[in-house]
Amino acid sequence: MTCRALALPFLAAAMLAATPSHAGSVVLWPIDPVIASGEKATALWIENRGNTPVTLQIRSFAWSQSGGDDRFDRQDEVIPSPPIANVAPGQRQLVRIIRRAAGAASAEHCYRLLIDELPPPIDSSRTDAVGAHLAVQMRYSIPLFAYDGAGAHGTPALAGRTVLVGGKPYAEIRNTGDLHARLVDLRVVRGGRTVTAAGGLLGYVLAGSTMRWPLPADAPVDGTLVVNVNGRDISLTPTA
Repeated sequence: MTCRALALPFLAAAMLAATPSHAGSVVLWPIDPVIASGEKATALWIENRGNTPVTLQIRSFAWSQSGGDDRFDRQDEVIPSPPIANVAPGQRQLVRIIRRAAGAASAEHCYRLLIDELPPPIDSSRTDAVGAHLAVQMRYSIPLFAYDGAGAHGTPALAGRTVLVGGKPYAEIRNTGDLHARLVDLRVVRGGRTVTAAGGLLGYVLAGSTMRWPLPADAPVDGTLVVNVNGRDISLTPTA
């Protein structure tokens, strides 16, 4: 597969919780879809709870992490069908996320589904703020994991530390396991003091990747990172 890295500005916060996601009139579910080993597709539902039709573009990208950043590459292994959904008020649309080929070895494959709510045509005679507002695009970002063999039964293996980057504290977390880690409620602990760095979802560390997140200015640089990983609190072993 030939991939080209994309610069994808996120115009809305990523919707990553394990409950239906919605902003305005659009509701998406599930927002943690999985294509299990042996399966060829999974379902994504789009519901329009508003009073006007909505048009959404669905795209899928290979998801990797490099240099502490998420990377999204064009791919043709997983495709949405249909790629454009026109949903009438009060209606639902089923989008099938189809996997075109499976691998032979046990593995976890990581993708991102980007769903863009396309603006309606703008009246060229309108130059006021209302007309400008209609051009704002809402974007949803949903993780998708696909598996071969026993890949879904792997485990993340995390190590973490606090580091200074440009004089500012960061949490650096490395995953040497063979399964992604979903991180929630990051804290820095030193002695009897705990500093909450992120309440709620922090993000993901994919297998074989290292990610960084900024910490509060008062976080102890020599503290221990404690985070909820895939539903369980753990203290991270310092990285070398």
